Amino acid sequence: MSTYESIIFISREVLVYQIPPLRSSKGYCASEWDVDKPLWRGRLRVLEVAADAAATRVRCELRLEDNSSGELFASAPYLLTGKGVEQVTDSSRFFVIRVVDGDRYAYLGMGFMERSEAFDFNIALQDFKRHANPSAEIIPRSCTQKKEEVKDYSLKEGQTITISLGKGTRRRRSPNTTSENAASNPGALPFVPPPPSAQEVKDQLRTVAHATEDNDDFGDFVS
Repeated sequence: MSTYESIIFISREVLVYQIPPLRSSKGYCASEWDVDKPLWRGRLRVLEVAADAAATRVRCELRLEDNSSGELFASAPYLLTGKGVEQVTDSSRFFVIRVVDGDRYAYLGMGFMERSEAFDFNIALQDFKRHANPSAEIIPRSCTQKKEEVKDYSLKEGQTITISLGKGTRRRRSPNTTSENAASNPGALPFVPPPPSAQEVKDQLRTVAHATEDNDDFGDFVS
């Protein structure tokens, strides 16, 4: 059965390493490799492979090939779950890939010469996952929430609010309530004016003092 292939990423030179077994659950570390002595170097191509022209079933595959002859050195399938390629914990240029040969597999280290190439490699894998499995894309939470109905709780003309004050009640009138409505509601408490200011109190005391002096039968006090 024929297949359809398209290149989604290519690097002219990558380095492949033989790596020690995984020693920590945190992941692989490139500092534990002998990065100055690569096992192999050559071209990397990342392919999107479709089983038919409609691309209803696609898969991703990493192919390590000789730069001159194009001979295949190793291939590593990349799954939608992310299995097959793992970035090391201490570098952005190095990865661990799971190469497969029939029923056999092995983990090899792979490094890029430039960080920009490693970044583009990561982006290519992410783009494949979005293209091959669009239902896995994260839907913003705001899009899934139902729009709440906006309710108007403002007072209408003539409406009152009853506030509980122990045994008695106090009704707060809306600004548009007329004095006639207030008169027809004997249970409503009258409006209490604010207390006088200090200056008003002084003026009142001064007025009382002057009135007392004017009505004093004994006149001014003389020391």
